Amino acid sequence: MIEFDKVTTRGGDRGESGLYNGERRSKHDMLFEALGDVDELTAALGIVRFELGELHAGDSIFEAQQVLFKVGAQVATPVTDPLYKKIHIVETSDIDTLELHLKRLLDHTEIGRVFITPGEQRCSAYIDVARTVCRRAERSIVRCIRERRMSYLAESQNYLNRLSDYLFVLARASEQDKLS
Repeated sequence: MIEFDKVTTRGGDRGESGLYNGERRSKHDMLFEALGDVDELTAALGIVRFELGELHAGDSIFEAQQVLFKVGAQVATPVTDPLYKKIHIVETSDIDTLELHLKRLLDHTEIGRVFITPGEQRCSAYIDVARTVCRRAERSIVRCIRERRMSYLAESQNYLNRLSDYLFVLARASEQDKLS
């Protein structure tokens, strides 16, 4: 047998995975779907950050990725578990910072009144893909809030809502060569 113990635990071979506190649940549980959507968004933003390179907007994308780690930690840790008090959670200040980035972009980006067809350029297309993944992650979080009564995820949902707005404007700014 090949030793994979640093990566492969075989713990999920029966269709289960563990939350942060070790609680096992089915891999199709809505919490893991939400975690997967947030993970996919973090990865999609990695592509965006790479495409933006040294541009200032790349810093805001890195900040967003860091906040998404908080979202994931909140989803993966039951609020009733003592570990919840040890994790970093999404706060109003995270939303405020993102709104500041959004306002700065809006100050010099033209937003038309027509539907956008993604693909004007590679970078904006990647940003639009990240935006759609963000909307899916938001829907997953809303589902957790409503079906599992996880109201403590409200700030995470608000953050994702604002992040998708930011990504929409960032894509348009990218197309208009308004990023610095």
